[in-house]
Amino acid sequence: MTITRLNRRHFLAAGLAAGTSALAGCASVPEAAPPAASVKTNGPGRLTMHAIDIWTGLPASGMRVSLSMLDGSAYRPMRTFNTNQGGRTDAPLFEGETFLRGSYELLLDVEPHYAKLNTALPRPSFLTEVPIRFSIDDPRQRYHIAILLTPWSYSYYRGS
Repeated sequence: MTITRLNRRHFLAAGLAAGTSALAGCASVPEAAPPAASVKTNGPGRLTMHAIDIWTGLPASGMRVSLSMLDGSAYRPMRTFNTNQGGRTDAPLFEGETFLRGSYELLLDVEPHYAKLNTALPRPSFLTEVPIRFSIDDPRQRYHIAILLTPWSYSYYRGS
């Protein structure tokens, strides 16, 4: 039995050859087509949100939220609401023909939420209002904004 020692150069060459042969049998993946100029700008999609207070481990219920849409260089208020017991809205924020392509902002009143829970916070609080800014490219899709909150941090993502 012969043992062959591979130096770095031979090892890399062997790895490249193995990878190339593995890819040779794969079908090529077509590139995504660029969006068509005639894409419908409003449709049957919807926008929902969910605020979760990970400090308490509970939904951020009763939190005041303002929704605005970017109009030129400023956000134009559209509506204000309070989250329900589950930290959500009772109905989608937008649905169907009312859902338009554009940039939006959800402004969450975090300070009153934690004050209501008697959370010991410094004065002034580190977070007072949390702006969540996002853009909608295709209002035919469903968008869900999931928001995770603590008295000192927040994160959000497009959920499913």
